[in-house]
Amino acid sequence: MKLLLSPNNKSILTILVVAMLGVGLACAGEKATPTAPPTATTAPTATLVPAPPTATLMPTATLVPGDPTPTATLVPTATAVPTVTATLVPTATPRQSAATLTQLPGYKPEWGQPQRGGILKLGMPQNPGGGEFRPSLGSAIFGTMSGPIYNALLRYDPWVGISSLTGDLAKSWEFSGNGLTLTLRLEEGVKFQANPVIPEGLRNADFTCEDVQASIEYIVHPPEPKRTPDTNLQHVTGVSCPDGAKGYTVVMSFNEVLGKTLGVLHIPPMLDKEWITWYVANRFDEMGTATPTSYRLGTGSGPMMPLEFQPDIIAKLRRNPSYFREGLPLLDGMDMFILKDFTTRFTALATGQIHWFGAGSSSLLPGQIAQAERDFPDRIALHSTLHTFGMGARLNLNRAPYNDRRVREAISLAINRDDWLLFNLAGARSKAKLVGFMEPYPDYWWGTPEEVLRTWPGIRQPKDQDIAEANRLLDEVFGKGKRFNTTCQTRNSQNYVDSCLFFTDQVKQKLGIGVTTQPYELAAWTPFTDVCNYDMQGNVLGTSTGDPDATLLRYSWVYPQSASNKCNLEGVTAAEPVLQAELAAMIAAETVELDQAKRTEMVRAIDKKLTLEMMHEIHFGWIVIFFGTTTNVKGYTLVIFPNNNYSAFERTWLAK
Repeated sequence: MKLLLSPNNKSILTILVVAMLGVGLACAGEKATPTAPPTATTAPTATLVPAPPTATLMPTATLVPGDPTPTATLVPTATAVPTVTATLVPTATPRQSAATLTQLPGYKPEWGQPQRGGILKLGMPQNPGGGEFRPSLGSAIFGTMSGPIYNALLRYDPWVGISSLTGDLAKSWEFSGNGLTLTLRLEEGVKFQANPVIPEGLRNADFTCEDVQASIEYIVHPPEPKRTPDTNLQHVTGVSCPDGAKGYTVVMSFNEVLGKTLGVLHIPPMLDKEWITWYVANRFDEMGTATPTSYRLGTGSGPMMPLEFQPDIIAKLRRNPSYFREGLPLLDGMDMFILKDFTTRFTALATGQIHWFGAGSSSLLPGQIAQAERDFPDRIALHSTLHTFGMGARLNLNRAPYNDRRVREAISLAINRDDWLLFNLAGARSKAKLVGFMEPYPDYWWGTPEEVLRTWPGIRQPKDQDIAEANRLLDEVFGKGKRFNTTCQTRNSQNYVDSCLFFTDQVKQKLGIGVTTQPYELAAWTPFTDVCNYDMQGNVLGTSTGDPDATLLRYSWVYPQSASNKCNLEGVTAAEPVLQAELAAMIAAETVELDQAKRTEMVRAIDKKLTLEMMHEIHFGWIVIFFGTTTNVKGYTLVIFPNNNYSAFERTWLAK
């Protein structure tokens, strides 16, 4: 990473550095005050992440004193472009068990032999918001609470990452010659959990083809009023059971061939057909609200079962005794304590009252990373990876003045992304990487390389020319020297508040724009977001599960949109109808392109257009997250895009 810093960096960052020091540097002798006292393979055809023709083994950013050897992650070299490999040979995944863990890719001998037993204690940053307990495997923060309840058809290997797509409930799969049919053969002997809060007749049901049918239908055409159909599966035209409803062969049909098809099958959780029928008829959308009762309704085939949820205090998972992978999970359970204050949570980790400090973008702050390395190398192990999101400013194009492209361009030109990178430094480490709109290259090979980004207005250095042009644009809109005031709405978590503080400092000093920060609890914030009732937000931006469509399909009316995406797209369409139509056409073309070299160039062209022309979301940088675990936590890894990685908990153990 290259930091090209302007002479006035110190003055620009003063307010943020002071805020960070106040939050990040917890003293080792402080007493923790938690809210509840803790107690002691290659895919058969075009895939979401195709294997590049040439690659370099690069360690993930986890090497710190006392850490084991960093995990090698397969990423392309600067000249490598992924290519589609077409083959009709079935791909099979052997069933894993506790006995085979030491033979699996990614296992580290330094961990020692897997051990069974114990409750993993985790520190969570906040209460779940609305909808977080609906069956899901994809929430960056709250997936830890619910992800281990479920399995999908496929999954990314939790010890390897997105270069290794393997079977979960499907043990083998193959495409037809034309790519429009996918045949999967299911694991046999898999049972849904004996959840005591659901009717007795639904407990311990066998997982068969009819459950895949019902689960895909539930995801693509959800009955809940506020649930958005899964955008990634809109090309599914049918699911059939050639061996009968209770058989173990599934045939999925598609109306077009897409390179992402296999990869997106790690997203939808598999649910019992009869559970879906019962839930829709009797407890309709109860899981759309995070309550003690709704949490316990979650029923899948995963390694953990929901036991308890107390808002502001704790959520508990316990081992599924009928889990189909023999001897797994190794843990007896997981207790997740709601510790909203970052200092309290860090102190609890440093004193061993919790084992895990993570949760997406609400992971360790830069000052805490530095302190963990300096003061607690024998107590805290650091784990780092590229997050699922960037961090930045989301401008509401439904409102003036952000519906005027000149205003958005002025803000984009003025903000110094290198100041954000500097603010996120923790010693030699950084919690951010330079981006335009898409995820950063080379960690993510669809992204635009940094040497190209640094030629773009607003990102290039030095900033004098861009700041002068930004003020000229605002003079043109408002009159010479006249500016406007705005409100930055955000969550009341420190990392989110920091984004508003950074935005405020940048636009006030360089453009004379006045900003008021307005933080909210997540549950209170969501209703504002869903109807675009804000001027602008300090928020996580973009989203990635490995394929660029996870981010890009939010800009096309062809695909179903969540409430918040819908109102954003309405604003984009109203303010920039021609540009939105151009983007939609570019997205429609890239999503069906199977030549990965061509698709990469198409995605990068969209990246540039979103960054330099639409400018409704201004990325400060892509988030690099740092999780902390106590050094007796073994088998836990953090791979790229951690919302793909909740299956890691079935392999995690506490060394005694």
